[in-house]
Amino acid sequence: MDITYVHDHAVEHTSMVSQPRLPRSPQLEELRAFCAAVDLGGIGRAAQRLHLSQPAVSKRLKALEELVGKPLLERSSRGVTMTGAGERLYAHALRLTAQMEELNGLIEQIRGRSETVHLAISHTAAEYVMPKALVVMRRQTSAPVEVIIANSRLVKHMIATGQADVGVSACMRGEVVAGVTTVPLIDDEIVIAVPLGHPWARRTSITPAELTSMPMVLRDPEAHTRQVIDEALDAVGLEAPQAACEVGSTEAAKAAAHELGLPTVMSRLALAPADRLEIVPVDGLRFQRRFCVLHSPGTLSSAGAHLVEAFRRTAAESA
Repeated sequence: MDITYVHDHAVEHTSMVSQPRLPRSPQLEELRAFCAAVDLGGIGRAAQRLHLSQPAVSKRLKALEELVGKPLLERSSRGVTMTGAGERLYAHALRLTAQMEELNGLIEQIRGRSETVHLAISHTAAEYVMPKALVVMRRQTSAPVEVIIANSRLVKHMIATGQADVGVSACMRGEVVAGVTTVPLIDDEIVIAVPLGHPWARRTSITPAELTSMPMVLRDPEAHTRQVIDEALDAVGLEAPQAACEVGSTEAAKAAAHELGLPTVMSRLALAPADRLEIVPVDGLRFQRRFCVLHSPGTLSSAGAHLVEAFRRTAAESA
């Protein structure tokens, strides 16, 4: 369309060109998926952080790229890296998603949100992982957390049956819990710990036969610590250790080991110099496991998602 302007006998012809408009604004969920994929270097890892399936994250990334009109990520077997267009978008997307997180937290505080997150957590994780995670969570939300401490087997059952929103339990490597989303949190190892006056304290290692012939302070049969030891020994054709006594917690195991002057078994995470216990390796055997965050496959509440992320951040900082 041509419009003619007349200025003091000078005639000027100007063409008005309409600027193309975006069909829609980018969705916050799309920007979150993009930032998570960039931060973690992969779509699968982004899906774990966002508590979504990998196809769901891929769909959001595709929608954002279609909106921009250019690829934002270069995909390969090693993960993803940003394209030039992705680099231009990333800083703005990161700032916007961070501001929305702050806004959501503020709204929760203003509303005095009372949504309670029900957390089921194993004894070891409750003592050595949970306190820092709750501090991190409090930076984002004031939602209350109701804590149920139980053995790992019961924690998994409570998540699978909907009795708790979020769980933290010990898992065997590669373990799959039916009907539950499992996010690896931190690697752990069950170790043999002896009082400093015990003969094994001066040994560089012991044999598996010595391990099974020595009476020990053991956790109760339902404890994951006990399960890891028993399954590892059974795999090499050995009997389970002899129980001098069975206790219900790590702290009780430490106290009984000193009182009886006997070896005990516990998470490496639970040992500190003040415990005056020495770790003794077993020839040819390692008792490995990991702690995982568990939740139902459905969408978590905002407070529940904050709690899961708090555990993940705490684990990453301690790694």
